[in-house]
Amino acid sequence: MQLTNGAAVAGAADTAVFLAQRPQMFRQARGRALGSAGFGALWLALAASSTAQRRRPGAATLALAGVVAAANGAMLAVHLRHKIASPRVFAAAALSGVALADALRRR
Repeated sequence: MQLTNGAAVAGAADTAVFLAQRPQMFRQARGRALGSAGFGALWLALAASSTAQRRRPGAATLALAGVVAAANGAMLAVHLRHKIASPRVFAAAALSGVALADALRRR
């Protein structure tokens, strides 16, 4: 069973919902909005790469899974440092960990 793709799709969907619920963020906090859009793009790239390499993940999928996990770990650390962590931030870190672990397991 391939968990990488499911985790990546869930992460992309969560990011899309986050952005859709906050359209004013693109006017009031552009950097934050663009960072969130970048996270969404990373999740989608991981989903596409994972889908293309169904049997054994290649270097691209492993690299993307690692980048997504590192980025979500950093995001969690920043949110914890500023005491603004929400369940979404923990869920994203967990999903990225699942995606990376599954990609490494299938390697």
